[in-house]
Amino acid sequence: MNFHGFVPSTAGPGASRPAAEYRATHRAADASVEVALEGGPVWLDGIPAPAPAQAVLEAYRARGPGFLRGLSGRFALAVADRASDRVLLALDPMGIERISYASTAAGICFGDSAYEVARRGGSQPRLRAQALFDYLLLHMVPAPDTVYAGVRKLRPGTAAWFENGAERIERFWEAPFAERGGPSFERLRERLFDTLGEAVRACQPDAETGAFLSGGLDSSTVAGMLGQVSGRPPRTFSIGFGVDEYNELEYARVASRAFHAIAAEYHVTPEDIVDAFPRIAAAYDEPFGNSSAVPTYFCARLAREHGVSHLLAGDGGDEIFGGNERYARQRVFEVYQALPPGMRAHLIEPLVHLIPAESRLAPLRKLRSYVDQARIPLPERLESWNFMYRNDLATMLEPEFRAAVDPRAPLRRMAEVYALCASPSLLHRMLAYDWHYTLSDNDLRKVGTMCALAGVRVSYPMLDPRVIDLAAQVPPGDKMRGLELRSFFRRAMQGFLPPEVLQKKKHGFGLPFGVWLKSHARLGELIYGLLGELKRRRLVRAGFLDELIAQHREGHASYFGYAIWDLAMLEAWLQAHPVALEA
Repeated sequence: MNFHGFVPSTAGPGASRPAAEYRATHRAADASVEVALEGGPVWLDGIPAPAPAQAVLEAYRARGPGFLRGLSGRFALAVADRASDRVLLALDPMGIERISYASTAAGICFGDSAYEVARRGGSQPRLRAQALFDYLLLHMVPAPDTVYAGVRKLRPGTAAWFENGAERIERFWEAPFAERGGPSFERLRERLFDTLGEAVRACQPDAETGAFLSGGLDSSTVAGMLGQVSGRPPRTFSIGFGVDEYNELEYARVASRAFHAIAAEYHVTPEDIVDAFPRIAAAYDEPFGNSSAVPTYFCARLAREHGVSHLLAGDGGDEIFGGNERYARQRVFEVYQALPPGMRAHLIEPLVHLIPAESRLAPLRKLRSYVDQARIPLPERLESWNFMYRNDLATMLEPEFRAAVDPRAPLRRMAEVYALCASPSLLHRMLAYDWHYTLSDNDLRKVGTMCALAGVRVSYPMLDPRVIDLAAQVPPGDKMRGLELRSFFRRAMQGFLPPEVLQKKKHGFGLPFGVWLKSHARLGELIYGLLGELKRRRLVRAGFLDELIAQHREGHASYFGYAIWDLAMLEAWLQAHPVALEA
């Protein structure tokens, strides 16, 4: 990635405004307007733009700010209008690209790296205490905030306008959800195959293009479509771990056989984590705690070693077609929310809270847990499993750090995003929420950064605007029938995907870190050493870290392991980015 720029402010009365400086893939300019655009492909009013920056320039000149409503695809965009003394920054609807910015007395500094923007912003970069807390809760720092004081980033489908000394944030894209009716299943199925083929073709695959293949619905679909579009066996790359409950290689092998793929596999080991941990931490411009960055990196590196410089990823399918387990789980919780408020508050909850939370009777214990979780409104309820959410902050955080943060602030941000979607459908509201928190702020940052670290370019056919539009036209009752995930997609892909792949349960791209940490000496030395260094930063209490280590050693390896990963990764990131905490 190389999208960086600086738009200087007017130097003073009578001074001429210097030209903007940019480094981006696409650039265009005329006498008064300059455009820089990173990404692609891009569509304007549904028509592909072979020269996207020039198309944006012409559309801006003709229609002014309203041109954004017709813009779709993959882009981070900057427009500098010298005649109007106006600057526009915009990010694509799914947040595939990224853009951070800082507004200073010297001008507008922007780029794909919040760290580089902070360094170029005109003052000494400082870390925000609140953002560090947000990371501890959410394993990343969600937009529009960054970890750096004075630096912000755009949410998907939003634009920032700078004019007359003021900044204005505007959403220019809304999910085109259909709630009921629409085309027949047969027509939608036919369009699905057409749009998936068009999406893969738009990625411009060549002899150096391959595909991630986990054996799930999306990666298998993308790999199969790659073979169909290219007319040659797809080159696929898969990861194993040697731990049964984390291993999906058999499904990847089923898919590769079905599509006659030229398949390559790699087994990640604890030694790989030890070797890659510091590099992965350093690669991110902000703290990032998703441990599946490790298999993503080694899969991309495997592809590079096999001469592949471009990978197609299946990310996004679950979030547009309804494939995450929490969608079914939250439907169950919403049954409780549908009960009359008086019945809940004055009858059910008083009775249920007579049941001890640790009751020995499993049915009673589960009933108490169900009501406790169902009482929490969405989207906060999504964090009810979260180790950091469930812990007492007074025992977890050092007093000075605790006093500097608002523990409810990230939850209010989550509620803001959840409220942006006006759909009456629970599923559609959760999908739109996940486009921000699961895709743009998490999975796409993970895959894009790890592919860049491995020296590989990545494309996301499932997030092609034509596929998104098609998915949005599937009514929620067809996307998920009852508690069945991805009902429409599974039915539509029968005859294309192998039955084993269609029937497999959602697995994810997990890493057996917590299991390995219990037994691998070098991994333990690395991680416990990082936690020891973290104790000295006066952020997290030493006693809390010691208790977490003990809970991991004695209890559920994966649950406590993910919290240890996040904390160790924070320390590794801080070591790689020596920036002081704001006063």
